[in-house]
Amino acid sequence: MSGRRNTAAASHRMKGWVWAAIIVAGLIWAYFAVFYDADVLEIRDGKAVGTKPTWLIGHFREGGGDERYYKLADVGAPKGYSENREATDPDEDPVTTFFAFSGKDPDKDPGSILIQPLAMPMETAAREAGASVGGADEACAGCWVLKENADEEKKMTLFLPSPYEAACIRLEVTMPVETEDADMAALAAAASGKIVPGKKMSAMAADFKLNFLDDNRWTYLTNGLLVTLEITLGAVLLGIVLGVIVATVRSTWEQNNENMHRGFGRGALSFANEVCGVYLTVIRGTPVVIQLMIMYYIIFASSRNGVAIAVLAFGINSGAYVAEIIRGGIMSIDRGQLEAGRSLGFNYVQTMRHIIIPQAMKNVLPALANEFIVLLKETSVSGYVAVRDLTKGGDIIRGVTYSAFMPLLAVAAIYLVMVMFFTYLVSRLERRLRASDH
Repeated sequence: MSGRRNTAAASHRMKGWVWAAIIVAGLIWAYFAVFYDADVLEIRDGKAVGTKPTWLIGHFREGGGDERYYKLADVGAPKGYSENREATDPDEDPVTTFFAFSGKDPDKDPGSILIQPLAMPMETAAREAGASVGGADEACAGCWVLKENADEEKKMTLFLPSPYEAACIRLEVTMPVETEDADMAALAAAASGKIVPGKKMSAMAADFKLNFLDDNRWTYLTNGLLVTLEITLGAVLLGIVLGVIVATVRSTWEQNNENMHRGFGRGALSFANEVCGVYLTVIRGTPVVIQLMIMYYIIFASSRNGVAIAVLAFGINSGAYVAEIIRGGIMSIDRGQLEAGRSLGFNYVQTMRHIIIPQAMKNVLPALANEFIVLLKETSVSGYVAVRDLTKGGDIIRGVTYSAFMPLLAVAAIYLVMVMFFTYLVSRLERRLRASDH
């Protein structure tokens, strides 16, 4: 009953973690989805990808970075006016950078409207043009107004803010000279009311989009994760094989060297024990990254199969620690178990195989599982030999975007989730083994 209750409690805790992860992932998705169509636009083959005909687009450098294209606003025509489709882009940019509207009926709706982006702050553009805040309430709140009169026409220019401090929106209304100022202000107000500023991403959302969504850079992490798991699984299997062999040799020598007669068998076992001792000393006494680089740049210098070399290097390294774990498990078994096996007619090898090793493996299984978790994190140095593992994937993103926070945080979070998952499995395994002892 106690075992079932523990299992049920563990199951409930696992379900709680799963639901918490789903909720967090949903909130993150909802947050970034709101801003996905806003902000930075991608230019391919001279065209802006994903733009709409109603978008006012500006290009400028924000924060001293590269020149990029931004959605500044959605623009529509006020009542009685329509877009002049014959207008051409004066800057010959790959995207339309202005809107020109003219009255459908020149008698009822005279004049024209021009809306264009400016790559400078609103106050700077307004002051350079000679505009002032005075009279802004006649057209729109929070904008600068410039009035100009000529012989045949008069103009009212509004400078409107955009989501970006480095850009603003210029709206110019041109009408016949006899038009009343109030009518011009009313048309300017109607036109400015059709300009809906775009949403500027928060810094975190923009960083997320830059590092993961643009050019599908998230694939560096998914592909790297697969390589990391491949290296870890291959290395842990190789480490267990080496560890069992080394542990068997060392424990056999420690338990039987005093009782063995001099001869070829004792000499061979002594030599094997010395080789295993050197192996443990060298491997445990040098950093794993140095071992990896020696394997890649010296021993297998002619090969460029970095994944296979990483599996071999980490497997050999893990084998040294697994050997000591298993040897400790074998030595912890009461010597009477060995004598009992011999009394049943088993020889030494059969006794180790059928009695000692199974009990030792049961005792050290949690420790071996923890070694797997440690090995999972140690593989993060694979990038030193050009292996594109999870850590290297995050570093590639950082090198492309010059943004370190988001990709490195994502790599750390992925490792943390994996470690938490495998730690949970290890705890389940330990509880199952404790339950089987009763």
